[in-house]
Amino acid sequence: MRTAYLLFVGALLGVSYAKHHHAARAPIINLQGAEELVAVVREDENIISTVPDFAILSETGPVCNYILTSQNNENVPFDIQVVDKYTGAAVLRVKDAAVLDCKKPEYNLQVQAVKCDNDNVKSEGVSLKIRVKDTNNHAPEIENPWYTFHVEEGKVIDEVGVLKASDKDCGHPNGEICEYEITNGLKELPFAINNQGVLRTTQPLNFTQSKSYILTVVAIDCAMRKSKSSLVTVHVDEKCVQGITAMNERVNYAAGTGSKLLLPDVALEFCEKETVCEPKSIQSIIELRAGHVTQGCARDTVYDNQTIQSCGLSTATVKLLNEEALTSSAENHILADQGIEFDGAKGLTVDDSAHQGLIPDHFTLSFSMKHAAGTKDEQSNKQNILCESDDFNMNRHHFSVYIRHCKLEVVLRRESGATADFRAAEWRWSMPEVCDNEWHSYSLLFNGIDDVNVIVDGKSFKADERNPEILDDWPLHKTKASKTKLVVGACWHGRQQKLAQFFRGQLSAIYLLSGAVESERAIKCAHTCPEQLQFTGVDELLDGQSATFSPDLTTLTLKAETSKQMGQMLKRVAYVNTQEKPTPGHRAFNVETEVTCKQDDKKVKLPQTKGYVFVQQAAEPTLSISASSQLKSTQHMVKVGQAMVPDLTITISQNNIDGELEDVTQSHKIDYCKMHLQPARDMDVEYFSSPASLIAALNIEFEHDKDGILLRGEESAQGYKEVLSKVHYFNTRPESYAKRTYTVQCAMLKGRVLSNQLFVTMTIEGVTTTTTTTTEAPIRAVDPIQFNFNSGETALDSLELIERHFEPAFDQLGSSRLQNILEMDLPRPKALLSHHGYDVGQGAIAGGAVAVVVVVCVGFLLVLLVIGVLKMRDTPMPRRRRQKRQSDGGMHWDDSGMNITVNPLDDVEKNGGAIDEFSDEEEEEETDGESECSYREEDEDVSEDEEDQTEVLPHMDANQRVVGGLEWDDEDAISTNARSYRV
Repeated sequence: MRTAYLLFVGALLGVSYAKHHHAARAPIINLQGAEELVAVVREDENIISTVPDFAILSETGPVCNYILTSQNNENVPFDIQVVDKYTGAAVLRVKDAAVLDCKKPEYNLQVQAVKCDNDNVKSEGVSLKIRVKDTNNHAPEIENPWYTFHVEEGKVIDEVGVLKASDKDCGHPNGEICEYEITNGLKELPFAINNQGVLRTTQPLNFTQSKSYILTVVAIDCAMRKSKSSLVTVHVDEKCVQGITAMNERVNYAAGTGSKLLLPDVALEFCEKETVCEPKSIQSIIELRAGHVTQGCARDTVYDNQTIQSCGLSTATVKLLNEEALTSSAENHILADQGIEFDGAKGLTVDDSAHQGLIPDHFTLSFSMKHAAGTKDEQSNKQNILCESDDFNMNRHHFSVYIRHCKLEVVLRRESGATADFRAAEWRWSMPEVCDNEWHSYSLLFNGIDDVNVIVDGKSFKADERNPEILDDWPLHKTKASKTKLVVGACWHGRQQKLAQFFRGQLSAIYLLSGAVESERAIKCAHTCPEQLQFTGVDELLDGQSATFSPDLTTLTLKAETSKQMGQMLKRVAYVNTQEKPTPGHRAFNVETEVTCKQDDKKVKLPQTKGYVFVQQAAEPTLSISASSQLKSTQHMVKVGQAMVPDLTITISQNNIDGELEDVTQSHKIDYCKMHLQPARDMDVEYFSSPASLIAALNIEFEHDKDGILLRGEESAQGYKEVLSKVHYFNTRPESYAKRTYTVQCAMLKGRVLSNQLFVTMTIEGVTTTTTTTTEAPIRAVDPIQFNFNSGETALDSLELIERHFEPAFDQLGSSRLQNILEMDLPRPKALLSHHGYDVGQGAIAGGAVAVVVVVCVGFLLVLLVIGVLKMRDTPMPRRRRQKRQSDGGMHWDDSGMNITVNPLDDVEKNGGAIDEFSDEEEEEETDGESECSYREEDEDVSEDEEDQTEVLPHMDANQRVVGGLEWDDEDAISTNARSYRV
């Protein structure tokens, strides 16, 4: 029994062991008799077939995964996906992110099958060998996208250059370059290329025919796949010719363009092989020859802003002769670009703002002069260039510069406070420039009476024992009078109170530095000719390079070590002419180059190169104005004011150096503009208004005449445009004119350049509004209208009521009244606007009544004048300005409720001018009679804010006094016939 039990237990254990042993059995990959798995894949394939296919022994399955490993632990770009876990069938594929390349042609891998229910149970490793097959998936590539080669002209070159190409494919045919091809060879270019990429010429090249060639070349692999094109530039080198090459003989220059390069594209050639000389140094001399064109330097550039800064001149120097301020004065005879001509009968007094006090013994005086010898009598007389003498009662010359006997003479007297000794007081220089009738520049440098020098045309005067002559004198005697007068072109004689010793000739650019002396270096720098050479490559100079100028800046010497360096330096040589209006013509220049050899310091001169600068005639700008030529208006518009050129446009254009037209409106000023009626205006009924406040803000003067308006003064085109577009035309009898024609024209550059004449026709159409008329108007015109003024507000309303219900027609105004109203800002005062109840006929009918009223008013005004004068003699009257009421006086509306009777025709006088205000006592005496013939202007009683503003003539200065006419005191009075004002 016990034995049977043991046998039963043993059987159970055996079965259990058998089952466990079967469950843990590892998969076995079925190679079907082969030693390994083999696969071949193209570079562009993803699915790979193996030989044999993936499989396992059926009784060793199932398997859910295959593991690929590399023998050298490199990255494996493949994975295996199981298709059937019981048979082990699977698909080998390339990973999504992996790229196969023939450069790694083979992969040696190990494959293991993994059991499904236990990842730790794996098959034994099986070898998997994958070979990568090349495809022609890459095009050939030429190493450089652009090649540049140089070929000497006149020769056939077997090897101009070599092009290299490669292919990322592997082996033959995909990875090998079999051919090169010139794709633009159909143009019969003289080039060929072989299979190795060697470029050659097929015939000699000629530099004059073509300086360069551009080829397109492709590389082709043995599978006939082409590369992208590569550009090949072949430059034809000119045969070595020593000297400067690629030079333009003519250089065009226009005024105002600054510096212009003379040799921008040149190169310096030196043939070392031919001359058997290795350069040690190279020197080039560039010389500008302009002496035959201009005569000396420009006078007006000696003390301009640029010269003062660049030469270190003193900014305290003042200009004693202001040609610009005298340009428009006919009596001064200013010649264009020639200073001021003095004809021996006039002198110009120097303004105190330019110089005050006596000329000290330390000063610098510079001036330009053109003076002819004249007759013997003229030579014997003093001709004063500059003279400082006593203002009154005496004729002492404290300081003077004058010409006598063709000598330049200077007198500088020591004043009464100086040491009483016999010292130098007069200097006389004998020099040919004084009387050669040519322009010369002079600078007197007084560093004390014992140190005096003269610089003529930028060159120091060489003094000797006899020249200059120096005369001694005692100091001036002491007097009470100390005031002096400084005059240019003459000398003031205070005893006779007149000018004498006049200068004959031309003077310009008189400058004085008082109390200090300029250095000779600065004066000579200031006299440097504006026509010169420049070197713009100073910052580019290297060791061994230098650029040296002659004193007059017309010769430049360059030094370098190689011809290439010298060529670069020559490109930086420029010409400049700072004159505003240079003399047109040719300026020749030449370049001489010399090479010093290393071997024996031998000098080799290269051929000389010549060229010229052509300074073009300065093109005058063109001034043009435009606006609508036809302007429609109505009778009502011309009564209240019609803009004459509301859409005016002013344009200034000029041709540049390339001949292109440029807009230069912003860089020029307008001298004047005129607007004239054709025919001349009727001054009784036609007048103009202008924007007074705008004119006041600009540098413009305003003038009227019977023909029209003249605006003048250097101002921008925009300023003139704004003013002219706001000029309005008024006509009190518009029914008399169906059309009005006028012209507009402007000028610039001191009147040399005139604009086109703009013709405008204004058509005046009939008024469309209804006008109220009555046959009883002549009778009612003399009927009094009463208004009660109880307060300031009531007074204001009543004044407006008067003007709204009673305003005289313009034909009732006399011509003198209209001549008085020459200009004012818009809107117009209401009293000058046409009244609804009066027309031309009424004015004619009421003429007799107007005459009677005018006579009565004039008589009453005379009585008031006599009373006022007597009152002023007895009691001092507080002075008050016109248009401004004082808190303690002046004529005020009485708030006590006085009744004022107004005759409608009295409003005719309302805008002609107001009687000057009296004191409070006079107002009380005149209250009863003042209502008929005295009045205030409307704007005086409007508000306190408006009392301080000038109302009658916007262009009249508030403090300006007019000589003559009726004046009650020293305050402002307005001339009834004034026609010209300055803002």
